[in-house]
Amino acid sequence: MGWFGLIAGALAGSIFGGGGAFLGGLIGNFAEEAIRGRKNRAEASREELYFLSALSAMLAKMAKADGRISQSEIDYVRSLLLNSGFSGEKYEYCVRIFRRAKDDAHSIYDYAADFAAHSRDTELRETLYGILWDMACADGRLSPEEIKILRELPPYLRISSARYDFEFRRRGGGGGGEANSHYDPYAILGKDRSASSEELKAAYREKAKKLHPDVLRSQGLSEELVKKANEQMSILNEAWDSIKKERGL
Repeated sequence: MGWFGLIAGALAGSIFGGGGAFLGGLIGNFAEEAIRGRKNRAEASREELYFLSALSAMLAKMAKADGRISQSEIDYVRSLLLNSGFSGEKYEYCVRIFRRAKDDAHSIYDYAADFAAHSRDTELRETLYGILWDMACADGRLSPEEIKILRELPPYLRISSARYDFEFRRRGGGGGGEANSHYDPYAILGKDRSASSEELKAAYREKAKKLHPDVLRSQGLSEELVKKANEQMSILNEAWDSIKKERGL
């Protein structure tokens, strides 16, 4: 099925089933325009369509968090999309979703929850969260509104709240705001401190396997997004190294 067929299918509800109400609405609106005569021949997987829709909508909400979209934020979005290989119709699609989402009535939390309900891949959701941090830091500082969103977003994306602390620390505080009270490397592995060393090692290996470039490419991610996802491997390694040092492993 080609790109146009996937968008038209989304309008009919064939992709989202019983969920995806907010993202499905965005894609459906675009499909109505496409159906009125546009030809789209580029290919994409259903997973890519959903990821691109969530990415574009959430970038728009993050950019608008402090009430205005700066030129540096526009430049970041353009660079991200083009460097990720989304040219031609895919680039136009992302831009349309961005423009429509920035002023609609739904929140970034709505789109995050929608995407999390669809995507069973925790690592992909963590990658999207990292990209949102990049967007928030694009103008050199974090506004109070951006900090609030980044702190509150993890549960909606169904990722550990420890991601906020980790991202804050690795970015030197992001130019403003305060980190949470503690950083928990165990939460990065999806485990608590009562887990055995063997359980922790197994969790680390499982997450590392999912972050392998070949696995990410098989999900339709471009080389640039594979590179972004690989940043999550650095976060995972740092957490595992911290645990090994603490436990003398």
